[in-house]
Amino acid sequence: MKKRSCERFNIPGTTLYYRSKPSFFVRRKYSSTYYPVIDFSRGGAKFLCDERLKAGSAIIVKFNIPGIDEEPELKASVRWISKNPEKSYKYQTGIAFNSYGSKKDDNPQAVLSLIKKIEFEISK
Repeated sequence: MKKRSCERFNIPGTTLYYRSKPSFFVRRKYSSTYYPVIDFSRGGAKFLCDERLKAGSAIIVKFNIPGIDEEPELKASVRWISKNPEKSYKYQTGIAFNSYGSKKDDNPQAVLSLIKKIEFEISK
């Protein structure tokens, strides 16, 4: 099994909402519900959700992080889905963020800088 290259961390109260990646003809809407984020890192996140997303599907997520005014938006792909043993939400979902850079499907470097800043503040 491949080991994670980024350390996971938790910020209590962090939530996200998501939408499917838009197609050429259809602009998708964000989910109407914010879902709790269990943990996240520079490379991905794990969150609770009631919808069973399809592994391999492309999504776009926005994070609502306590104490941060902006809602960082990241392109990602669903890596895995499992039943949530807690029963508060039906599923736990793991996502991997797209690379950071300037190519078409890359995430902005500014978002990576923000995540690094948050990670630094948490580790103090």
